[in-house]
Amino acid sequence: MSRQKFMNKALMYQYDKELASAFQADCEIFLDEFEKYQSFRFMDFQQVWHQQKFSFIFAGQVYALLLRDFCENCFYVVKKYIMFPRTLYTQIGAFYLLYSIYYKQPLRTWVKIRLTFDEYQKLYELITEMSHRQQIDVCYIFSKMQSEGAFLYVAHRKPLGPEDRFVKDVQMYINDTFTYSKTQSAITKFKDLQDKSGLISEIESTNKEYSELLQKYAGKCSQLKPFSSTLIDEIQAAYTNFQNDGKNSNSNEGTTVKKSEIQTSKHSIKNKAMLNKNAVYRASKKVKTAVDTTDESDSN
Repeated sequence: MSRQKFMNKALMYQYDKELASAFQADCEIFLDEFEKYQSFRFMDFQQVWHQQKFSFIFAGQVYALLLRDFCENCFYVVKKYIMFPRTLYTQIGAFYLLYSIYYKQPLRTWVKIRLTFDEYQKLYELITEMSHRQQIDVCYIFSKMQSEGAFLYVAHRKPLGPEDRFVKDVQMYINDTFTYSKTQSAITKFKDLQDKSGLISEIESTNKEYSELLQKYAGKCSQLKPFSSTLIDEIQAAYTNFQNDGKNSNSNEGTTVKKSEIQTSKHSIKNKAMLNKNAVYRASKKVKTAVDTTDESDSN
């Protein structure tokens, strides 16, 4: 029994980590898109929110009991892009994400955004800079979140308890921001390698010439042992794997249901959750924000 319990905890831990990693990748794609606007306005952020369909970030959660942990992970990940900004635009984008996700929580009792002194200081510096630039969107949202108790001011990033085994482990901040976009850029370049005219052929020709010269020189030098290169085979195999991954991705996209059906399913799940008195979803508290206009526009 204890072994099974341990296995379940291990699986849940792995699921939680994978989910947080996937969310961080989505955040980087989102912030990359928002940065292209070169804007601090919430209206432009809203355009990217709709384009990236971020209102569905809670829709695919398999375990309702992990929703609270997922919200905590979201806040933790987004705060990293405030603490380690690439540009001021990505920092503002991260702050807007923090605000939007907070008010989209599908929980009856919302998770507070934990802020240590260092985090609050960094956030306050950002708000002060936006105030000097007369960017009222940022200042208004920050004041709104403060007045409605969105922040939980704490001394330590990790929650404290009498026994560590009952407290969720929180890693210290490391600057691993925008690593996904860099990796994807390298992968994209590799995928395009085969399409570039003659590049693989040139490598293959050079490799063949080198092998012939090596064989020729080995006849004069008995100590030299020629070997066959597998470079081209490895490149071709890697490229084939990328192609297969792309085909699998396309086939999955082809089975995606229509947007209207997703909306219907979403509203159905929400209505069922609201009727359940013991549900973990929010019912009594409802705050309408600008990002909620996506549901209204879709219904119209």
